Amino acid sequence: MENFEIVQSEFGPIKGIHKKLALDTECIVFQSIPYMKAPVGNLRFREARPTDKWEEPLDATGEILAFPSFYEGIGAIGQEDAGILNVFTKNLKPVKPTPVMVWIHGGGFFLGSSKTDTYGPDYFMQEDVVFVSINYRLGVLGFLSLDDESLNVPGNNGLKDQIFALKWIKKNIANFGGDPNNITIFGESAGGASVHFLCISEQSKGLFQRAIAMSGTALCKTWALIPQSTCRKHAEILAEKLGWTGMKGDQKSLLKFLENASAADLAKVTNDILSAEDKLKFGFYSPFVPVVEPYISKNCLISENPLNMMETCWTNNIDILFTGNSLEGVLRNEGKLELGIEIFTNPAYVLPLLELRLDQSDDHAKELGLKIKNLYFNDQMDPKESFIRHGSELMFWNPIYRTIKSRIEYAKGKSYLIRFDAEGGRNFVKQFFKCSQYKGAGHGDELGFIFTSVMFPTLELDSVDYKIMRNYVSILTSFAITGSPNSDEIKPLSFVELNDSDNIKCLQITESSLRVIDLPEAEKLKIWGTIYENK
Repeated sequence: MENFEIVQSEFGPIKGIHKKLALDTECIVFQSIPYMKAPVGNLRFREARPTDKWEEPLDATGEILAFPSFYEGIGAIGQEDAGILNVFTKNLKPVKPTPVMVWIHGGGFFLGSSKTDTYGPDYFMQEDVVFVSINYRLGVLGFLSLDDESLNVPGNNGLKDQIFALKWIKKNIANFGGDPNNITIFGESAGGASVHFLCISEQSKGLFQRAIAMSGTALCKTWALIPQSTCRKHAEILAEKLGWTGMKGDQKSLLKFLENASAADLAKVTNDILSAEDKLKFGFYSPFVPVVEPYISKNCLISENPLNMMETCWTNNIDILFTGNSLEGVLRNEGKLELGIEIFTNPAYVLPLLELRLDQSDDHAKELGLKIKNLYFNDQMDPKESFIRHGSELMFWNPIYRTIKSRIEYAKGKSYLIRFDAEGGRNFVKQFFKCSQYKGAGHGDELGFIFTSVMFPTLELDSVDYKIMRNYVSILTSFAITGSPNSDEIKPLSFVELNDSDNIKCLQITESSLRVIDLPEAEKLKIWGTIYENK
């Protein structure tokens, strides 16, 4: 006989169900709880609104919803009423409120959801935490930005959804046994960048006490932040591909057209906007991602260059754990190698040109680019591996490094760093991109170790992969519970707090060891730093 529980929320009662998770962990699960009104019709591109109240218990025992996304070979899937969150708890009425971990999924701001077929929290639920995962609007639905203030679409609704969800969690999580005063947000890739955007915005002040940014920060400007004018141009291209015949610059006509297009068509055609050359030259992965908003509104989230916002942000007073993987650049897969090497005959293209506001034909850009190119490309190097290693630093490690340097200069809170370098049976991203011959963990490869998913069987207790999981999950949960990443699992080893820009230490996780080491990428990243000083 199924065992249900009813929990009260500010909007009405919610029915969850007792479940046995992997490794025989008992848990009470509440899925697809709406935290916002369905953003449809004239709400499609507007900021989140409170959901309607209900009287009868909401059935939160079923499958998790997802916002529309387009997947090659599958097509457009998802629905627009997917502004939901999920709660996993072991005790609705603990003696002491339980620390809360809020997961923000990745997917380049255009894919993904909180579905448990990818992000099953079973291993986290072995620890004393309440686990919450959230959806947020993706692609053009979440990141359309128009500079006509009368239209009230400044952008970043996907991030603003996350803040709306955090407000729901702050108000309601005590009813699920969670501690509203001990909340840690964490996410990977676009989720990691989202975590950091929330960290630098005043809109999120007080909604969480700690943060974990995994493989992404607000300074990942090749893929996590684009010029607002570029976003608007992409919206016009999208509309034209769907049949819009309005004049360029007519944002009112553009918005009306996009409001009436089908969500599935928007997701599908968005996939066709960027060429492989666009992605390689400028690092774009999605045409619709966060922007510096074109004007200041009541809920403005990104008001200026994130680097400037980082100097005075409220989270300079809290502790943050950063993570990165040793082979992040596997996203530059084999099919793009030939084009990529051809593009990089112009040394300027090894630079983050948009961020530096440089033109690829400029002699100064070529001069700076040659300095970076010489670190990766020469006759003694495997061109494919060089291409991947360069992508790791350009798209991920350089932004992480610059973020940490800012924290060291301006923050009073502690900063820590993990370098994930483990190889096992769950490095699925590296395998997908056919890069298994190169040492290291690809972008997203840690996810197969810390979450259950349909791709892998439950971990065997005596396996190497289980040990990797225990080390990593214990670090993340220890940080959330106590504020220290030094879990009992890794003792007597302990993290080094980052307080010296010239001596960045990380805890490196491999399949065979845990060690505190100097960040291996640091010397190259110092050279990367000179291009910002001398541009």
